[in-house]
Amino acid sequence: MLLEGKVAVITGSTSGIGRAGAVLLAKEGARVVISGRNQERGQEVVSTIKKQGGEASFIAADMLAVADIERLVKEAVATYSRLDIFWHNAGIVGPDSIKDITQETYDKMMAVHLKAAVFGARFAAIEMSKSGGGAILFTSSVAGLKQSGFSMTYSLAKSGLVMLTRKLAVDLAKDKIRVNCLCPGRVQTGMRPDISQERARALGISAEEWEKKDKQRIPMGRFVTEEEVAEAALFLVSSKASAITGVALPVDGGFLAV
Repeated sequence: MLLEGKVAVITGSTSGIGRAGAVLLAKEGARVVISGRNQERGQEVVSTIKKQGGEASFIAADMLAVADIERLVKEAVATYSRLDIFWHNAGIVGPDSIKDITQETYDKMMAVHLKAAVFGARFAAIEMSKSGGGAILFTSSVAGLKQSGFSMTYSLAKSGLVMLTRKLAVDLAKDKIRVNCLCPGRVQTGMRPDISQERARALGISAEEWEKKDKQRIPMGRFVTEEEVAEAALFLVSSKASAITGVALPVDGGFLAV
């Protein structure tokens, strides 16, 4: 197993990409701390992992509160005595443009994606340094590499994660901490129907028409699965990627190549 004996904290892991990642990392031997705001869904992920013979626990945390992020890391270390992997995957979506943005939506988007990543990395790096290193991973997006036509602040926050990745990769290399980020493209998650409805409504077409057009923009002709993103995450946090740091890895079916 690739992660035997490792301890991983994954934010936003009660559903979607984070959930798929938690199940896969546990399957590969990691003891996984599931984190999110919904305790019922979090405990369901823990139960799934344990039924498959893995080890996991749930710690509730709100990414809008730095104190919660610090507590999350400290409780994880108190539970498992170390921290080897910190994956900040929590995120939110929502349409906006320069003409309709509000201070509230801007602040929330930046806090959940970028501020939480900065402080999560800070608290994680302190603990990882005590045990000889580790891996930090952020979930960015293709919208962090190419502007989103749907949400200005989402692109701003996700592009910030790419630069944060590069900066921390340099700063933390001496502590044997690798820092990378994933840039998923169109992913078939539980949020996909709502996203398609919102984007279709903005264009005045049906959700089915939007999805058809969206898939036509992807060379592989389909959306990426949560499990495919999880596999990329597993690679980046494992010893298989021991010489890889500072990378923003697209998992997008070729979307950015067009």
